[in-house]
Amino acid sequence: MQLQNLLSRSPLIILGALAGVMLSHQRAIATSKIVIDIVGPIKVSIKVQDLRLFAETGETTKTISQALSISKISPSQVRGFVTLEIEADVANLATVLYSNLGLNITKGVAEVVKTRHNYESYKALRSAIILAAADDNRISVLEILEKYPTEEMHIDVGKINQIVEKAKETIGNLEEILN
Repeated sequence: MQLQNLLSRSPLIILGALAGVMLSHQRAIATSKIVIDIVGPIKVSIKVQDLRLFAETGETTKTISQALSISKISPSQVRGFVTLEIEADVANLATVLYSNLGLNITKGVAEVVKTRHNYESYKALRSAIILAAADDNRISVLEILEKYPTEEMHIDVGKINQIVEKAKETIGNLEEILN
């Protein structure tokens, strides 16, 4: 009897579940701010939209200006780095990122670029890279930041020079592999 009762109600249950999914339309989680760990407990938060404006126009907010002066990195270097684009076929990119080489690369970069609690940061980074390439087969640092699948991303500025050098080397290697 209970099975018959459940089966007679199943269209209503399915309809209710579909309505719930459609009515609870929420946007996907994406990074809205980047938290830069300067030294110890000192942190600076930058909105991703402010970083995009800075990258495209050079216009800085108070927070970006402070972060640049503390980090002692020139604004033109930062703008050049975040807007640097490379072509990358998304299927080839995903294949590389899921290989041992890709795992090593993403784990290395994830020592600097982390989720809030540093949990599976390399997986978040890998997904952001693939999502960045998905729409146009091109990736840039800015797109990766925008596609990072958590509400905030943490960057250890003490290791930033190390990651910039590693990224330049990796970008060169990836261009050879992907094209």
